[in-house]
Amino acid sequence: MLYNGSLWKDTSGQPLHAHGGGMLQSGPYIYWFGENRQGRKRVSCYRTTDMTNWEFRGDVLTLDSRFLPIDMRTSPELVTDKETGRGANIERPKVIYNAATGKYVMWMHWENGQDYGAARCAIASCDTVDGDYVYHGSFNPSGAMSRDCTLFVDDDGAAYFISAARDNADLHMYRLSDDYLAIDEHVRTLWPSQYREAPALVKRNGVYFMISSGCTGWEPNQGKYAYSRSLTGRWSGLLDFGGPTTYDTQPTFILPLQGEAGTSYWYVGDRWHPRDYHRSSYAILPIRFPDDTTMTLLWSDEVKVNAAEESGDGTGAGASHTELASAGGYIRILNRSRRYLAAEDDSSDALIAETLAYDSTRQHWLLEQTADGYVRIVSKASGRCLEAVQTPDRVEPVELALRPRADGDGQFWQFAAVESGGWSAVISRATGLMLTMGGERSGRLTAAPKHEDGAALRSQSFLIAPHYGVSDHT
Repeated sequence: MLYNGSLWKDTSGQPLHAHGGGMLQSGPYIYWFGENRQGRKRVSCYRTTDMTNWEFRGDVLTLDSRFLPIDMRTSPELVTDKETGRGANIERPKVIYNAATGKYVMWMHWENGQDYGAARCAIASCDTVDGDYVYHGSFNPSGAMSRDCTLFVDDDGAAYFISAARDNADLHMYRLSDDYLAIDEHVRTLWPSQYREAPALVKRNGVYFMISSGCTGWEPNQGKYAYSRSLTGRWSGLLDFGGPTTYDTQPTFILPLQGEAGTSYWYVGDRWHPRDYHRSSYAILPIRFPDDTTMTLLWSDEVKVNAAEESGDGTGAGASHTELASAGGYIRILNRSRRYLAAEDDSSDALIAETLAYDSTRQHWLLEQTADGYVRIVSKASGRCLEAVQTPDRVEPVELALRPRADGDGQFWQFAAVESGGWSAVISRATGLMLTMGGERSGRLTAAPKHEDGAALRSQSFLIAPHYGVSDHT
């Protein structure tokens, strides 16, 4: 059983570091390659036969990996500063098998370890799936920037590299050479100026599906998918999937699994921890296809995947946004500035707004519904309720505090939609004023009159984001 959102461990009990990764089936095993930024490690490999028990197979790419030039000019360095020993950042590694050459080929995103100015791709290869990969260098494909990326092999054996270009504004699609070690041609620019990253691609019943995320740094956002009947032809527009925060994940791969009931398709997502990269975790969720050009993704706390015996299904405490909220699930209240409502500490009456931390109970809130459509917003950390604190002279804005439960109107709130995508105003029953964040990065929250202009109204727009997953499961 996989517990989504928890810290996963390999069969030796060590944390599983395969961030931004991809999977590859070879023989009875499924191999998972991903980022590992510990020490001189860069890409680690794990394997499984049941999608639950992952065996560590080695650090297949490190700062000490051997360099071998290829028939293309590349930059050979993995150590980018010899005086300090600083190494390149390697992100989004993906591995495919070339049946003609018998080689396993890895493509990835390369940066200098200090900033994101280089925006290159890089290549490595190996004779065995989990051996020591030989590094072939980094470069800018067709002279373009290249950041988040993925690989795809079509039915005819042609391989494609898709990566974010032009400061993430575009996704470029390249056909690779026959040996998969070079760019053959830039064949398509997808969704120009839409700012997509974290692409993943699969083909089902002759239809290609690509998923991706928006560009919000380490914070989650609304996932999108698109489809096409021609990989290099015209694609559909971008369509929502997976809720306003994609269940607090970012896509990294789509895994097709063949079972007795047919092929099932699994979403593999990273749950980035903005405060501690090494505590980032994962989610694997079943993808459903209501028809040939539609895909849906539903959350499940627990999943069981058996590639050998069944097509797989999601099980456990799965719930949509509405069901989770009405059932009293824990929420995080997210402002457009990507700050989260939090209790200052377990005993304080004070409120702050801070950056996301999945394992912080200070950011977990319980919505208690009332018969007349209002809610109490209760801190998981302290059990106190969010209250608009009124003064005799009704000075505005009204201060907020966490107070013991009381029956006064100050502890009752209402959510009113302000636009599509789940964004709402949070309105006090006592004052009629709206929950307001004082500035783009301010930690101060008050209740204030409604802003009239669109830019200011953003400080009064909040997303009620469910707390998906069992982050404390071990």
